[in-house]
Order: sequence, then structure tokens, then C-alpha cells
Amino acid sequence: MKLFWHQYKYFPYEKELARREVCSLLSPEEIHEVDGSIEISAPQNTTLANRLVYFKEFESNTSKNKTQQFLLESGTVNGTKRQSTRYSAHGLHEYKGKFNPQIAKAMLNIFGAKESDRVLDPFCGSGTSLIECMHLGLSSVGTDINPLAAYIANAKVLSLCTPAQKIFEGAKKAAEIAINNIHSINEKNERSNYLLSWFPRDNFIKIESLKLALKEIDDDVSTILLSIASNLLRDYSYQDPNDLRIRRRKSPLPEVSFFQAFLTATESFTDKLKQSQKVHGILSRSGIALNQDCTGIDPSGELRPESFDMAITSPPYATALPYIDTQRLSLIWLDLLSPLEVKELEARLIGSREIRGASKKDLLLKLEKNASNIPEHEANLCTKLQSALTEDDGFRRQVVPTLLYRYFSGMSDAFSSIRELVKPGAPFGLVVGGNHTVLSGIRFDINTPQHLANIATERGWKHMESIPLQTYKRYGLHQNNSTKVETLVILKAI
Repeated sequence: MKLFWHQYKYFPYEKELARREVCSLLSPEEIHEVDGSIEISAPQNTTLANRLVYFKEFESNTSKNKTQQFLLESGTVNGTKRQSTRYSAHGLHEYKGKFNPQIAKAMLNIFGAKESDRVLDPFCGSGTSLIECMHLGLSSVGTDINPLAAYIANAKVLSLCTPAQKIFEGAKKAAEIAINNIHSINEKNERSNYLLSWFPRDNFIKIESLKLALKEIDDDVSTILLSIASNLLRDYSYQDPNDLRIRRRKSPLPEVSFFQAFLTATESFTDKLKQSQKVHGILSRSGIALNQDCTGIDPSGELRPESFDMAITSPPYATALPYIDTQRLSLIWLDLLSPLEVKELEARLIGSREIRGASKKDLLLKLEKNASNIPEHEANLCTKLQSALTEDDGFRRQVVPTLLYRYFSGMSDAFSSIRELVKPGAPFGLVVGGNHTVLSGIRFDINTPQHLANIATERGWKHMESIPLQTYKRYGLHQNNSTKVETLVILKAI
């Protein structure tokens, strides 16, 4: 059998994952690389070659067949010239720190996922892993404490189960209703007052009118279209669309009307979805995102002990940028949070920079006593950083050691809960990056992948290996702020 590479340029890690996929899915006796392809001898389960991520086609018995991944990516603007991450439902809504879908799918293939398997993503974000599970016919459950993340993830899942044309027709109907029924605004409530402080009145009236119009169409289609509209909010607000911080824009507002932008965005999304539905058809729903943290085990619900065959995720980073605050316009417009709840939720995220509730003194006391009983190596790192502080370090740097300790503590709890949810021997893949901090003019590198592997080994996991992802970059909102070095950490439940 021969396997042919895509035309785009590969990073070294992609070819490494490609070989692992081949070994896991096809179990060949030998693999030989030749120009533009690889040859494998005596492969088993040759039909699974269709699932390969990093090959465009395969040849068996003189017959060439395109892989599903090639067909999905060829339906995007990028075509076949470079890797696309916006195929199928992945481009529904921008999301900061978005998981690379090719890596998510490769992990599932490397772990040998079967249609009978159940997959957990404990930090599912906007649902990248859920979409890839549905493409492979797998059942999946994602959890995320961010209600917007869970909302978008479920909208993506619903889109795979809904004819693309029905979604576009719903958009046209809703836009027509909204244009012909511009509603007045109730300015006597907290929500409207807050949003009016961030939107020009004319834009806000149109956005609200569209939301009301979408209530008159199918619920599933409405959820999908509200997500598409949500993705446009920043552009039509006073918030700087190019800044994660909450700053007023200096750039002009778009000249295209919100309604036209909404229809254009919907058409673009449904065009990609049509290509996906040509490849996979209209799917039955097999994935769900739960708006809760991964410690919320429910013996009678979706999160039952030892009910998952594997887990994959891209967890939050230590001292992460403000996910919730960045997305607050969408959260409030979709009635997922009130304005007063934004900062409170931000502080609850693992890796958050926000400190609420417990004082800085309380957090420092926990660090000094290692109240969460994290491994000694990680506790000592936090103590070392605390000792390095001087009066010259500003407010943000003064709290880095305690925030890092809180992050390690949160991830420790997460590893314990996830271990309870998966079966013994289940693989768990995490894509995470390292970072650094500068205290008193001294740079301290923080090898987050290794620290998480250390913590996991004390919470019911065995560290199998860590695979460098070289120049892998995050995709989604403000990818320039992301870490430039990533690692795939592979664990196994003991």
C-alpha cells in the first residue's frame, strides 16, 4: 500500500504523528519513505487508511482513494496549498486558544479509537475534539466552565446534524424578519445598559432585532445562527477587535451593515459545512458539551465513573490571558452571564490571573504550607519564584508565584477527577505549552508540560511520553499571543 502526502509543507511533528497513525491504524510490517509518499508492507485493516490525517490519498491494489481529511480540507478557501483548520464546523466561531483539529484527530487515531469508544475532553473549549469525534463516529462528552465555550461547542455539534441549506435558509428568514421588525430597546435593565455602553445604538438595535427574529425559527438552527452572529459582535462594537484587553477601538466601525455581514458569514460557514456533509453525510448527534468543570462527576448522568475509554484535551495555561473578559459581549448578549458575573467567573478558571474571594495573603499561606499537597518539585518552584520577588516587581509579577501554585493545585484536582472518569488503562493526551516569567530582572522558564506530567503521576496516571510539537501554533482569536512551543503529553490511567 502507498500513502501520499498532502501538498503543503509539513512541520517535523506532523510527519512523526503521521507515522504513529499508520502504525496504530494499519499495523504494517514495514514502512519505507519514498518521494512524495510512503510505502507500507502487509498492512492490516486497510479500510482504516481513509481515517489518516496527514495523507491526501492512498493506493491499494492499484486503486487510488482520497482520504476523508483531504476531502474536508479541499472544501475551504485554503484549498490544498496549506493545512486548513476551518473545515467542517470548525470555523463557526473564533475562540482564543483553539485546539488544532488535525492534532485532535491524530490523537484519536494514535489511541486506536473505535466506534464503540467514548471520549472525554475535560477542557473542551469551543468543541474541536467533539467535532473530530463525530467525524469518526465516536461518542464524546466535553466539559468547560465557560458557558460561551459550551454554547459554541454544542452549536458546532448541532450543525453537523443539520442540513447546511436549512441553516442558510434560516439565516435569510431571520434577517428578513429583523429588517422588517426593528425593535425598540428596553433600556431599564442592567443587560441593555451595559451593552449600549459598548455598541453604537443603531448597531445594537439591529443585533437585538436579529436575536428576537431567531426565536421564530427552529431551535437547533437558531443556536447555530446565534453563534455566527456572536462571532461578529466585536467587529460591530466599540471594543478593539485586535486586543485581548478591554480597550476602546481606534479603528473605524465596519461600513457593511450587520445584517449583510451576518448573511455573508452564514453563507461562508454553510459552504464549508456542505463539503463536510458530502463526505460524512448528515450525522446523528453523538457529542455534547457540558457547562461545568471536569470535577463535577455525576454517577447518574454523562460523567459516570470509569465510563470513558480515552481522553484528549488542550488544558488552560498558567496565568492565562482573560478568556471570559475578552468574550464578555457575547456572554452577556446571549444571556449566558450578567455583567456582574463576568469577573467572578474569570477568577474561577484554572490558570486565571484574577484573584477574587481568597486574599493574596491566603493564597500565599497555601503556597507556603503546600496546602494542596502538590508534588515537591512543583511546590519548590513556586517557593523559589516567591523568594525571587523584590519591591521592583509590579503588581502583576508579585502574584505570579501564588497564581502558579493555584494553577498547579487546580490541575491536580482535575487529574484526580479525570482519572475517576476513565477506565483503567485509558490513554490521555494533552497538548500544552510552556511559558516563562521575569522576576527581579531574572527570567524563569516554566516547563508546564513536564510539571503537569509530574502532577499527573501522583494522581493516578503513568507518564508514557512527551512529544515536542516544534513550531505548532494556536489557532483562533489573537493567535499572536499564544505560546510558540507546545508538547503532546501522553498519560495512561493506572
